[in-house]
Amino acid sequence: MTAATAFTHDVPPQRVVFASGALARVAQEVERLNIGRALVLATPGSGARLGQKINAILGARGAGLHAQAVIHVPKAVAEAGLHAAREAKADGLVAVGGGAAIGLAKAIALQTALPILAVPTTYSGSEATPIYGMTDGERKITGRDVKVVPRTIVYDPDLTLGLPAAVSAASGMNAIAHCVEALWVEGRTPVTAGLASEAMLRFGRSLPAVVADGSDAPTRADCLIAAWLAGTVLCAGTALQHKLAHVLGGLGLPHAEAHAVILPHVVRFNLEAAPEAKARLAEALGSGDPADAIARMLKKFPIPERLREIGFDSAKTGFVADEVAAGSIVAPRPATAGAVRELLAAAY
Repeated sequence: MTAATAFTHDVPPQRVVFASGALARVAQEVERLNIGRALVLATPGSGARLGQKINAILGARGAGLHAQAVIHVPKAVAEAGLHAAREAKADGLVAVGGGAAIGLAKAIALQTALPILAVPTTYSGSEATPIYGMTDGERKITGRDVKVVPRTIVYDPDLTLGLPAAVSAASGMNAIAHCVEALWVEGRTPVTAGLASEAMLRFGRSLPAVVADGSDAPTRADCLIAAWLAGTVLCAGTALQHKLAHVLGGLGLPHAEAHAVILPHVVRFNLEAAPEAKARLAEALGSGDPADAIARMLKKFPIPERLREIGFDSAKTGFVADEVAAGSIVAPRPATAGAVRELLAAAY
């Protein structure tokens, strides 16, 4: 039975403000959410500088800046963020940056139900999903909860103009992974499949251009729209690609780069069992071999192509395979421990 004949479409409500210069509207949007004390969350460095700017824009509604977000949201980082929100007597959160800052906001909201306003500056797409994740030791714990969905997203493509080519490439491949997986998950619907196809078309034409010339404003905007669409489709669920990326993240591997490295291999493994997904990807990428097209795109980007290049210890292959197999993934084909081992060996 295909997604067109039986499905449940359940996407949380969310306000999206998309415009060049939209950063100036953050205070207005915070007020619209009835937030009186907004704690700004960011990563250290450039994220903190933008966070300071946003805190200044918020004026009396700003409750300070907590610029301690870290990729994969380690348990200690989540606890520190929760403490900071309580200390600031925050009644809302503004997350600025990529998946690390938005992930920290989600970890806090999971415990407090505080409303989140997200200001994304990469293509991770976390701002559009009900999925959260935190790491504890070598395991990344993920889940879904409507409490963590940002109430409002403010997209300002101008904020992405200075994004380095490697970050643009890696987070763009991360978003492409969302699109690809959305085409074969059991929970896909005509809407999510349509959005994923549209996002793939936009990334196919604009991501290589952005990596080549990050100052091209129209293609930056195109990629940011694609990232929003790609994040939205995760509401339909995830499968092998994301389970693998999350387990690898628990081992400390960078999230976007892990997605990028394993994506061609997961696509090659799954597409023969997913003819509808294969047809959509072939059309979007202009290639009868979508896995090869994605691999060729990756090869042109200034990011790693192999798991060994991003710190994967091959001795952990069995651990990763068993963790993934425990998820009992069957769509579009069973992801057994043996199959995962072979996939990891090819990606290594």
